[in-house]
Amino acid sequence: MDLSKYKPRSVFLPLHQRSKRWAVVVAHRRAGKTVSVCADLVIGALETALPSPKFAYLAPLRDQAKKVAWQYLKDLSEPYWAKKPNEAELKIELKSRGGVATIYVGGADSPDSLRGLYFDGVALDEVGDMRPSTWYSVLRPALSDRRGWAIFMGTPKGRNMFWNLREEARLNPKTHLLIELPASKTGIIHPDELRDAQAQMTTEAYAIEYECSFDASIPGAYFARDIGKIYEAGQIGSDAKFARDGDFPLYVAGDLGFTDSCAWWVWQKVAGGFKVVDFYEADGQPISHYIEWIKGLGNVEKVYLPHDAKAKSLQTGRSIIEVFLHNGIFPDIVPKMSVQDSIEAARQVLPFCWFNEERTYEGLEHLRAYSRTWDEKTSSFKDRPNHDSHSHAADAFRYMALSTGKVAEMGLLTGSANSEINRQTYGFSMDDLWDCQPKQSGRLG
Repeated sequence: MDLSKYKPRSVFLPLHQRSKRWAVVVAHRRAGKTVSVCADLVIGALETALPSPKFAYLAPLRDQAKKVAWQYLKDLSEPYWAKKPNEAELKIELKSRGGVATIYVGGADSPDSLRGLYFDGVALDEVGDMRPSTWYSVLRPALSDRRGWAIFMGTPKGRNMFWNLREEARLNPKTHLLIELPASKTGIIHPDELRDAQAQMTTEAYAIEYECSFDASIPGAYFARDIGKIYEAGQIGSDAKFARDGDFPLYVAGDLGFTDSCAWWVWQKVAGGFKVVDFYEADGQPISHYIEWIKGLGNVEKVYLPHDAKAKSLQTGRSIIEVFLHNGIFPDIVPKMSVQDSIEAARQVLPFCWFNEERTYEGLEHLRAYSRTWDEKTSSFKDRPNHDSHSHAADAFRYMALSTGKVAEMGLLTGSANSEINRQTYGFSMDDLWDCQPKQSGRLG
């Protein structure tokens, strides 16, 4: 089906006829949003008069983008090819009014591959599964010099970045187009099929997948309900309300990803609990990057690292703990517990936390979306979490919970694990410690 044979569904006509720069499409499953947005990218590439125009389609993962959209884009654009599509780079070049237009297909799992490019239009599919930095740090700046447009699409997955974009569109109708397509109103899926789906799915799953509900809990989520409770209790608020208190020291706990993201939570001890004042996540950075970030916080009382920080690197022959010691930071090791026990510890600590939402927003959204793995064979959730873009922040929060002392106070840790909170050991010889030669001691700042 090339573009000349494409017949848009009526619900997507406003998307093709829009005059606004930003568009948000909240659509039920099988509504046809991917085909529509692929057609819109081809139309944009053909019609623009700007020289050498560039467009992009992004899914959460590159392989996912290739499976979902690559064939659609090739079929729709075939009569207008300037050359055969590049299968290795997932790139299509078309003859347009502005010369040769390029459409890229990629994944938000490697957004840095798009740095340095400009874009005249981008489409982000399943935005709820993407890191906010993909949009705010990579794609948004790439649209600036040519004032390019963007389409954000997806099915709700809680109150994450996609929900924020939907709210932005809802509150700014002069600059944004918002299209919301619940299955009960589009008429695309047969009523009998909807009744069958509703009977076979959980109420929450049906509300999310077919009725586009942002408020339904994420199936299998560990912390979404707990965060909802503390939000209702007023324990998540603005920087003005929950700003860092300069008179109190900071505590930092992190998850160390050697090839993935590193995530860090920063908190202060307050009467009755913990004020969580900052969250930081990055990837592709050396340990020295995070050490400098921690030092930049100032007034840090203690840093907590996971057990694998004791492992020595094959490249350097030194462990992460030794690198911290060499830079004057004396970390403690988080007690070693099973994932399930540490998740329960995090649940027990959450009611005693107050979050600075402006500083920890991304971390909170990761916690909301952190969920168990679904086993298709047994039709049940497994006793282990999904390893996805939300894992690092959630792992770091588990380490934070184990480091607060609250879990020991509540009797959740016993025996050697409880002792380990109070008496951490690095597992080094004295010679190892001497070789580290810390540059400073005591509190950081």
